[in-house]
Amino acid sequence: MRLTHLCVAGTVTLVVAAVTACSNSTYGGGSGGCTPTATQVCMINTAYSPTPLTVTHGTTVTWMNGDGFAHTVTNDAGSGETFNTQVGAGGTFTHPFNTAGTFNYHCNIHSTMHGAIVVN
Repeated sequence: MRLTHLCVAGTVTLVVAAVTACSNSTYGGGSGGCTPTATQVCMINTAYSPTPLTVTHGTTVTWMNGDGFAHTVTNDAGSGETFNTQVGAGGTFTHPFNTAGTFNYHCNIHSTMHGAIVVN
């Protein structure tokens, strides 16, 4: 009977440690999460955040995948910029925006994912 109690206590300790470790991320996700910034878009919970992201011309934008599975960052047809990159879990992609305008993009893997970069 004592062995059973020890196993239960060890399991409870492990669960508490796992919950504590996960609570430190700004966003969850299989790769440890992501925090949006003035120049970083997060791919988290099968969505881009923030969208739109507004930057000044000459800014390089970084997309970080905070999910535990791959996404793409793909320009919409006619957007004026060309990029189509698969980003694995925890990976990043960067692209410079040197021209003013609104540049829409999407994920080729997840049809509900859409975003925009507004360049002033």
